Amino acid sequence: MIASLIPHRGAGNTAPLILGDTSIADQALLLANFNALVLDYVTRQKAQSTHLNWYIVEQLPVIPSAAYSRMFGPKSATEIARTAVLELTYTAQDMTPFARDMGHVDAAGEVLPPFVWDEERRLKLRAKLDALYFILYGVFDPADPAQGRDDIRYIYSTFPIVEREETAKYGHYRSRDLCLAWINALIAGQ
Repeated sequence: MIASLIPHRGAGNTAPLILGDTSIADQALLLANFNALVLDYVTRQKAQSTHLNWYIVEQLPVIPSAAYSRMFGPKSATEIARTAVLELTYTAQDMTPFARDMGHVDAAGEVLPPFVWDEERRLKLRAKLDALYFILYGVFDPADPAQGRDDIRYIYSTFPIVEREETAKYGHYRSRDLCLAWINALIAGQ
């Protein structure tokens, strides 16, 4: 599953659009959820081709709004996800309206500059979001951390191209290892 925010435009049946009158901040949570590795894993179990038709999107298990109230130390899942989505999305001036709607403004109400595209930082933010969603989906359960870590390692192993590319570049499966480290930090409230 690859999801993104786009301007209001038409699209074909293999690019399902989700339109609604929810706040952009709530749309950011859905965007984070749709781009979570754990949802990508589920999506691949349901999709029969490279196209993602609407009837498949309707079957996907999306985290309910109430789950985002879960606290990780001083921050809620909502705050963690929205902050990461803002930084991952607002990397160019054409996303200024999104940044404004997300409240990324200075004291005078002017939108702050876009975030610098930094591959290392983006990898860490995506791993943090993946860790958050593994917890929210219940794949990682603090009551049985060993099983949760094994399940997460298995899910990551089903992305062999990513594993091969990261192992070649970093010497290990970097996104998986970062995700597991973020799980430890989130559970510890950091």
